[in-house]
Amino acid sequence: MTIQKMLADLVGWGFSQAAIAKTTGTTQPTIHRASKGAGIGYKTGKAIEAMHKEAEASKSVA
Repeated sequence: MTIQKMLADLVGWGFSQAAIAKTTGTTQPTIHRASKGAGIGYKTGKAIEAMHKEAEASKSVA
């Protein structure tokens, strides 16, 4: 799954770009650029992946 798809899922589940940025330790403009397909750092990508995995697990339990 791509970072773009993970970000689209997170936004679809009700997270704002600002909330994603705060949780992943980056800025909202970085999240915006990543959602449009721009490259991001490894650490940020892994943080987005972890947030997506956690949100997906929470969603399936609820």
